[in-house]
Amino acid sequence: MAGAVIIVIVMVLVLPVAIMFAGAVWSAIFGWANGTGDDAPAEGEAASK
Repeated sequence: MAGAVIIVIVMVLVLPVAIMFAGAVWSAIFGWANGTGDDAPAEGEAASK
């Protein structure tokens, strides 16, 4: 019975936090990897809005 209670506590409290944290880390790594900085407009080019 104690094992079932521990599993429920992990599923309800720990697992969602771990999933959200993993998603934040994944997004940060993916954004850092794709952030080349070459999408800035050239010197004479007008920025599109």
